[in-house]
Amino acid sequence: MRVLFLGMQGQFTRIVLEQLVNAGTDVCGLLISGPKLRPLLPPSANANPLDLPLIHSFVEPNALHLAWQRGIPVYESGPLAAPDLAALVRELAPGVACVACFDRIIPAHLLSLPQHGFLNVHPSLLPDFRGPEPLFWQLRAGIKSVGVTVHWMDAGLDSGEIAGQRAVYLDDGTSGVEADALCARAGGDLLAEVLSQLADGREQRVAQPAGGSYQSTPVADDFRLDRDWTARRAFNFMRGTAEWGMVYPVTIDGHEWLLAGALAWEEGPTNAPSIQVSGHLAQVHFANGTLIARLAE
Repeated sequence: MRVLFLGMQGQFTRIVLEQLVNAGTDVCGLLISGPKLRPLLPPSANANPLDLPLIHSFVEPNALHLAWQRGIPVYESGPLAAPDLAALVRELAPGVACVACFDRIIPAHLLSLPQHGFLNVHPSLLPDFRGPEPLFWQLRAGIKSVGVTVHWMDAGLDSGEIAGQRAVYLDDGTSGVEADALCARAGGDLLAEVLSQLADGREQRVAQPAGGSYQSTPVADDFRLDRDWTARRAFNFMRGTAEWGMVYPVTIDGHEWLLAGALAWEEGPTNAPSIQVSGHLAQVHFANGTLIARLAE
């Protein structure tokens, strides 16, 4: 079963691809989202630095490094509607394509090219939390047991038939990077299982239940804290979304305070004032507990 893999340069793509490669999957190519259709070749000692692609702003191995190490051809996608991209997919002749964190809607003519279509790894238990940032919204909702879904892709957004699902538990204080990695590892394992079943002729397709939800990319006001939440929920939301670099507004007795980072939480009722400030630290009382956080400067 030849697999074409689509993704980006973040850790979610890298981890899922690594899980497949370690499982012995025949990955015939890696397609990275980018403006121009072209092969991305590994840098060599004699290469002109001006000709090398900018692969990442951090010194951190990503999916490109992994593919180069394992001898997997790598391509930048260019416009998805371009005939040259369709020709490349036909040339690679994948039996199925797999997607993990790709930032573009894949057109129908591409979805139909692999024999078995496209599978996507989505970090939520569909049909809940469709959309581009499902982990953010699960953290905001206070969900401790999040999850991943491997689903068949159709013309809709995260609406295709389900091939498999797996729950992922988040400990208190889990960072967004850690949650992303946990979901990627679970999703990679699950995707490897789905592909193994597919190779054995066992193709699972279960229609998504009716309903579900869709959330768009978060905006500044989506970081606002609600004092009707528990302190534990506010703490975990702030810790899980800290890498966004946003402040967390909270309204207390008609005054808006801006929090910058969650340090701890304590459970239990309190008769203390709604907020107590000492220097740059604040103790904010939520439902059934106290959040200890830094104030924004």
